[in-house]
Amino acid sequence: MRIFNLKTAARTLIFLKEHGIDSYDELREKSDTASTEFHQLSSRLKEIGDRQKAIIELQYHIGHYSKEQKIYEQYKASGFDQALYEPNRAPLTLRKAGKNYFDSIGMKKLPSINALKQEWAPLETEGRKLSPGYKTTKEKYLSLCTAKANADVMLSGSRQTQKSHDRGAR
Repeated sequence: MRIFNLKTAARTLIFLKEHGIDSYDELREKSDTASTEFHQLSSRLKEIGDRQKAIIELQYHIGHYSKEQKIYEQYKASGFDQALYEPNRAPLTLRKAGKNYFDSIGMKKLPSINALKQEWAPLETEGRKLSPGYKTTKEKYLSLCTAKANADVMLSGSRQTQKSHDRGAR
């Protein structure tokens, strides 16, 4: 166990030296900054992904709702005749599911598919720009957090050792 601890301490010290970190306060500051950057980037990518999923679902329901409008009008004009409903059960069910979805999200006026595509494009562009930086930011964040955790363990161990030496000197 001691060899493992010594190797971990050595790797941590090498990491700190390579990154020009000379004090625990500097390590803590860089670790906190990396954490903030990573969480902000991660949060933004999640927001983009969530909105894109919502747009896809909205497009799906708008497509079916609009496509099945003629069949629904015929069904409605027939006085909701079961003889017309049975052969058209699937399209009418998809239309009803779309209507229920729009009601559940409080949508009164449906956006056009083109408007949704125009909203999608900048989200896609931003997501593609942020994605490469996500990996490097995450690696930096994890490296600094690991180094900080290792430094915390080393410092707490040295403090305990120092306290026990101080007690023994009395």
